[in-house]
Amino acid sequence: MNILHSFSHTDLALELKDELEESCEREQFFEGITVSHKEIGKKGLKETVIKIESEAGEKQLGKPQGIYITLEGENMAGNDGGFHEEMSNHLAKRLAKLLLGRKKLLFIGLGNGEVTPDALGPLVIKNLFVTRHLKGWKEVEGCPVVAALAPGMETGEIVEGIVKKIHPDALIVIDALAAKSSERLNRTIQISNTGIAPGSGVGNQRNEITEKTMGVPVIALGVPTVISIPSLACDIMDSFCASQGEKMEDTFSSWSESEKYRFLGKILDAKLWELFVTPKEIDEAVKRISYTLSEGINQFVSSRTS
Repeated sequence: MNILHSFSHTDLALELKDELEESCEREQFFEGITVSHKEIGKKGLKETVIKIESEAGEKQLGKPQGIYITLEGENMAGNDGGFHEEMSNHLAKRLAKLLLGRKKLLFIGLGNGEVTPDALGPLVIKNLFVTRHLKGWKEVEGCPVVAALAPGMETGEIVEGIVKKIHPDALIVIDALAAKSSERLNRTIQISNTGIAPGSGVGNQRNEITEKTMGVPVIALGVPTVISIPSLACDIMDSFCASQGEKMEDTFSSWSESEKYRFLGKILDAKLWELFVTPKEIDEAVKRISYTLSEGINQFVSSRTS
């Protein structure tokens, strides 16, 4: 079964999985898809691993075959140092598994550093432990050779040229994403081994950065920082109907995602469908989350486990 994704405005495989659960009959769930959950540490960190293992799974979820790891926590946008430490530690372990045996790594920070919701990638790059130029230093013996860049515009062409020049064993891209649930903004990290199509979640898709286009494995790290107006309106409708009593809530909850968005399409101005919004505390949230990501990457790089 193939569900409609054109209304979703999301980059998160976890949200597409939730959408699929609501849209399919129970016996049709997850053909070629496996899902596992676990809690990590003592600070409320949760991990969901989605594996798409067949063409049937691709069609159902609308994502390429591969692994999609989602880390979630209420404290991610906050100032809980213990939570961020647990997040960084687990991120380092995940990267070590995904990049096992890769000795030459190229990190790319996608996005515009001058636009806060899109600045995640460049901010992470600023804090990375880059080792490619430290030849002969005992301090980096056994560590991966790391190069890093925040290219700005025409990312695909620039990255392709650098890959051909320095021949990394793997490419790791960091980017801001779009979510369709406001609860996941600045509270979620997605890690995948399928690469990325920059701007796809906000309807501005550019050349994909994948193993097919770059010639090397591509790991993508992303955090949702924006939500579309239709998705936000859907959240508001859910809350409103819930506040009006069981009968109204049950009626609205029985609608499929596409039915909800078609209803919104009739009452919302067409211009609103092109708008995305971000939380008011985005400046501090992006700085804090970018530091958590860079700490996890640096821990992986300096652990000498690759």
